[in-house]
Amino acid sequence: MAKRIISFFCVMLCFMGAVTLRIMYISTGGIAKEAAAMQSRRVITLAESRAGIFDRNLYPFVNKSRERRILIFPDMLETSVIAKFSGRDELAEAFLKLEPTVMDLGGKIIEGEGIYNFSFAGRYGESVAAPHIVGYMNGQKGAAGIEKAYNDFFEENTKSVKASYYTDGTGRLLLGEEILLEEEEVSENCGVVLTLDYDIQKITENSLAAGTEKGAAVVMDIESGEILASVSAPDFEPADIAAYLEDENSPFINRAFTAYSVGSTWKLVVAAAALEAGISPERTFECSGSIAVDERVYKCHWEPGHGEINMEKALEISCNPYFIDLALEVGGERILEMAKNLGFGVPADFGEVFFSGAGNLPSSGELYAKTVLASFAFGQGSLLATPVQMAALASAIANGGKAVVPKLVLGTYDKKGVFEETPDYAKNPAMSEKTAETIKNMMINVVENGSGENAKPKNGSAGGKTASAQTGQYNSEGEEIIHAWFVGFYPAEEPKYAIAVFAEGMDSGGDFAAPIFRDICSGIDLLNYN
Repeated sequence: MAKRIISFFCVMLCFMGAVTLRIMYISTGGIAKEAAAMQSRRVITLAESRAGIFDRNLYPFVNKSRERRILIFPDMLETSVIAKFSGRDELAEAFLKLEPTVMDLGGKIIEGEGIYNFSFAGRYGESVAAPHIVGYMNGQKGAAGIEKAYNDFFEENTKSVKASYYTDGTGRLLLGEEILLEEEEVSENCGVVLTLDYDIQKITENSLAAGTEKGAAVVMDIESGEILASVSAPDFEPADIAAYLEDENSPFINRAFTAYSVGSTWKLVVAAAALEAGISPERTFECSGSIAVDERVYKCHWEPGHGEINMEKALEISCNPYFIDLALEVGGERILEMAKNLGFGVPADFGEVFFSGAGNLPSSGELYAKTVLASFAFGQGSLLATPVQMAALASAIANGGKAVVPKLVLGTYDKKGVFEETPDYAKNPAMSEKTAETIKNMMINVVENGSGENAKPKNGSAGGKTASAQTGQYNSEGEEIIHAWFVGFYPAEEPKYAIAVFAEGMDSGGDFAAPIFRDICSGIDLLNYN
């Protein structure tokens, strides 16, 4: 019994000691210190702005608008302020969770306790230039164009708006503590820098829109291969992709990067191959209105025939029989080799997962068949090429015979303003300077005296070639779909720009594509003058 009493006394003594220590802990502010220790600083991201997309002069294509949002802390809202949010489901959810919430009030500003107004760069405005190049997003990831090709870069180089505040041990906002809104500082030029020139891009967009509902136009620097403008019609608004999903005109197709039948513009390649093979530009042919190849008759667009003509005249009036006869003499191998040297049959690489079409060249085996070679001579058959490739063709002729590699991205500026340039590619000597000069003068003659007279700019002149490309496809009325082309350079003297214009389903290159080319040249001339 004595032992039990002693044990009970020891337990009671320990209990009383613990109570005494607890009282002392409370009296010296221990609980307050413990609560304070459980407080934490919380940081939440309110908005993010992806790195920019700029033209060659660092003029922005995106991030040009400011969007406003409101951050609310439900714990702090006063009754009079709550009434201003009447009918907003987000507010009701915020009260249920008692968590800070971001709300979009269409730019409206509301002041009051627990309300913080902030703004950030909106990705797309009402009208984005070069949408097929810029691309669009799916949620927070790039889904097309530069947005997709450089998505990793954009994710690594974002500008965030953040809020920081203190919470207690239960995660509730600590009233009376300061709430800070912070915006990250990054280089003003952070983003992807394109070769495009914003002003030339807009000129080209407006010129194409005035001339055709569906088509493409590419403006290229003849020396570097840098694309100064790339336009596809119809276009779309990257901010509202859903509105275009059912559009039967397929606005998401980048027609500037898509391969089509090119028709008589291909005669430039045949002429280059012939001259490089030693055939004189004075070579003559008697056009009677048609030519027979292995019992197949190919008609000239001028039924009575052109009579005796040389190479320059044949290009000026776009005589098919002349170039068929010329191709048969030159041979398919030489023409195919010239085409490959000029970059046909190969896609242009503009960044990971972003390419132009490769087009299609017939094989050397196919070209042993004279009828296949005959169709190839004036750009028909299985031959397909993109507007980008056709602009590169005009560049090679205008720059003295050097094939360029099309380029779309100059480089990237990271958050710290460090510029990483994309590589340049050496030009490939595709033809002699003499051959290029001869064809260049022939193309100027096409504009001055031939089928390309509608391409003549308001000031000065240009060189080029028309085409009305048969597709072998037919519309609902049983009529064959013909694509209109004009491919050339500007100005005629000391060329700087190669331009390819494609007007889908518009029949005549001279009537529809040439005027678009003219307007682009005139716009560039006015831009340079100003």
